[in-house]
Amino acid sequence: MTSEKRSGTEEVVDMELHCVRCKARLYVPLSQVDAVIASLEWTGAAILICVCGQAQLIRSRHQKRND
Repeated sequence: MTSEKRSGTEEVVDMELHCVRCKARLYVPLSQVDAVIASLEWTGAAILICVCGQAQLIRSRHQKRND
């Protein structure tokens, strides 16, 4: 995830994912990123809505560490 400024005044986070329907890049407003992260941590998934209206379920991938 990377933070950047889009055409509006609100900063967004690039989720580095594309919509399965229209192939647009998916962004989350910076003001909502904590809710998305909390959802991923608590449930292992979050729902992102594309500008075209397509809802996408994303799941977190936890990497196992062998320390």
